[in-house]
Amino acid sequence: METLFCLYGEHMEAPSVTSVAAAAIFATATVTDASAASGGASCSTSGASGSLTFTNWSDNYVDISGWVKDTPADGHHVAIELISSDGGENLKDWTWHHEYDGNGSTLTFSTHASSTGHWLRYAGVSVAVWEGDEIVGGHTCADWA
Repeated sequence: METLFCLYGEHMEAPSVTSVAAAAIFATATVTDASAASGGASCSTSGASGSLTFTNWSDNYVDISGWVKDTPADGHHVAIELISSDGGENLKDWTWHHEYDGNGSTLTFSTHASSTGHWLRYAGVSVAVWEGDEIVGGHTCADWA
């Protein structure tokens, strides 16, 4: 199964499937290829907020527009990522998009995600505050569309 994440025309391999310690609560409706849909997810944590909007959404493809905002002057940077599931217990983490410009700065972008393994049946967002290449403990949130 090849999974790609495209940002501004550049294709990157998505990270491997990972499990999340906390159980995720999914939306009640399942998206199928025959019924492309739309939706959105957003969340805020101490130091960051962000949102993803999903259009042309099916089990294997979704167009995405999103933003992430750095809210305090704390010396950390913020990032946002797409999270998804095929409806089973495993979750997929996609590529993080980082905002490095500091307090009040917002990164906005449009991209898409595609998968041959129905990894986009459920989609959501994860937002986090980062120090270097690690998430600052307790400064993360997630939401499902």
